Amino acid sequence: MSKSLVKSVSVSWIILMLCTTASAKLTPFYEQSNDEWYCGYKNDIGEIVIPIKKYEHCGDFSEGLAYVGEIARPLVEVHSGYKYLQGFIDETGNLVIPIEHEVLDGALYTDFKSFSEGLVAIYRNGKYGYMNKQRELVIPYQYQDAQDFKNGLAIVVNQNDKYGAINRLGNTVIPFKFDYLSSFSDGLALYTEDNHWNEGFQYGFVDLKGNISIKAKWDSACLFSEGLAAVRVGDYETGKWGIIDKAGNFLVKPEYDAPQIQTWSDADYDDCYYKKGKMDMYKYTNPEDPYESSITRYTLNHKGSILAKKFYSNWNTIIDEFIKDNDL
Repeated sequence: MSKSLVKSVSVSWIILMLCTTASAKLTPFYEQSNDEWYCGYKNDIGEIVIPIKKYEHCGDFSEGLAYVGEIARPLVEVHSGYKYLQGFIDETGNLVIPIEHEVLDGALYTDFKSFSEGLVAIYRNGKYGYMNKQRELVIPYQYQDAQDFKNGLAIVVNQNDKYGAINRLGNTVIPFKFDYLSSFSDGLALYTEDNHWNEGFQYGFVDLKGNISIKAKWDSACLFSEGLAAVRVGDYETGKWGIIDKAGNFLVKPEYDAPQIQTWSDADYDDCYYKKGKMDMYKYTNPEDPYESSITRYTLNHKGSILAKKFYSNWNTIIDEFIKDNDL
């Protein structure tokens, strides 16, 4: 082999390795230092790509950027916690948007935001707006809450605590008339109506234009996926779950006790919807005391037929299996 060919192959190999490393998925990791936790990023094979710095929060990469967060220094107490700020780094670790944007610190979680469709919701003085990657405020601060853009729409909450949706120009696409509106999935979003007779809320579905597709009549519901959604008839303690189609008709009559794993851990779970033609539903041996009950998991197909079932002595065995299977 000639020296020029060897050199050419070597250069090509180096370029290939650099490209592969750059495109590898980066995930955050945390380490403790002086009683504080800080984060960096590793690649798929566990190599540290972005070293631990002073960031106290690190998000997943989205559209080439990941949020990084710090507690404001000096410490400033707000409400029940501390004031958090966020900025954004690129996949080389460079801080491309300074850590200067406020983060709403709620009672249950700190609301860090990520870029989606070129925009990110940002918070200031109790209001949300949207910023682009050039740090330009393209939609003014005016919303009580603001979600990520998906398929050109973002769910937002106005000053009267009503939900609606806007496009990337900030124009209202779905009027602010809903007590609640979820993100869209499979072309539909959950909405709620206050049912004073039941002293609670009932759930239905709206389309991408805000038209009511399925009237609110379910006591709880999951998002649509692959043309189907799980809904509950009855209250939390005694209600039963079934599966409906987009016309609101039952494919599976309400007979199951739960459509998802019940866990208080940090483990994510991806049930409560159809995935690759299958969905898991659960029945308790003792519905009156589910957390002390044994459980049977039923795997259903698109026709609602049972493909498989498995018995578990308690919820912990299901959770442990899920964590192991998903490498959590």
